[in-house]
Amino acid sequence: MTHEAFKFAEKEGWDARAAAYNDFTGRVTTGAIPTLLAMAELAPGKRILDLCCGTGRAAGAAIALGADAEGIDISASMVKAAQSAFPAARFVTGDAEAIPKNDADFDAVICSFGIMHLGSPETMFNEIARVLKPGGRVALSHWIGPPQSPLFRIVFGTMQSLADMSVVPASPPPFALSSEDTMREKLEAAGFREFSSARVPLVFKAPKGQFAKHFRNFAARAAVILDKQNEDVLKEIYFSWDTQLKDFLDGEEYHVPMPAIAATAVRGA
Repeated sequence: MTHEAFKFAEKEGWDARAAAYNDFTGRVTTGAIPTLLAMAELAPGKRILDLCCGTGRAAGAAIALGADAEGIDISASMVKAAQSAFPAARFVTGDAEAIPKNDADFDAVICSFGIMHLGSPETMFNEIARVLKPGGRVALSHWIGPPQSPLFRIVFGTMQSLADMSVVPASPPPFALSSEDTMREKLEAAGFREFSSARVPLVFKAPKGQFAKHFRNFAARAAVILDKQNEDVLKEIYFSWDTQLKDFLDGEEYHVPMPAIAATAVRGA
């Protein structure tokens, strides 16, 4: 099954979030960048490609470590924001499932939380193998799904039970690669070896009473679902969220764990 409508909705969603990305999504995802860059074994002079680069923070950090960094994102608005923030790196608009780069071009490829937003992660893994030099490293971060993730257990569990999913574009399962074993299997199928992984304990924060607003700005994939719901359904979803989130209030702010996997592997010869 192709997921062109889903991919288009994702692109539109991230275009709309580019200006506010660092204030919402980036407050959480930036926490995994040091782990990814360490896994990629960056060193001065190495060429690194940042796939699904968003506002370019991973590529910018790679530049600060002396690497030669490039970034690709399907959202032209994200690419514009990244180039403005990190002029020493190079950013282009492109599809992670059809990377517009030559074979064996890079020493390392990273992808920070892009897997959930792709039509076919397996296609991206094959493309990463193609653009990596033999012995080059891939480093990926991906959200752990429910029930292990309190945030996604509440958010997606509620939407699955209350939302009208018939009006949402067909999409791949969001957490199909949320286990180390599955990630290893898919990477090995694309020709990678020497797999290793680590857990990254990230936390989503939002002011009391503003969880829905913050999460809708945070997550384009969830917004694809929520944007299609009528007001009565949205009120029911938001009420359920607020009820379940009470256990995660810390003063006047929600602190909801949303752990991630960081994984790395080496391209075979």
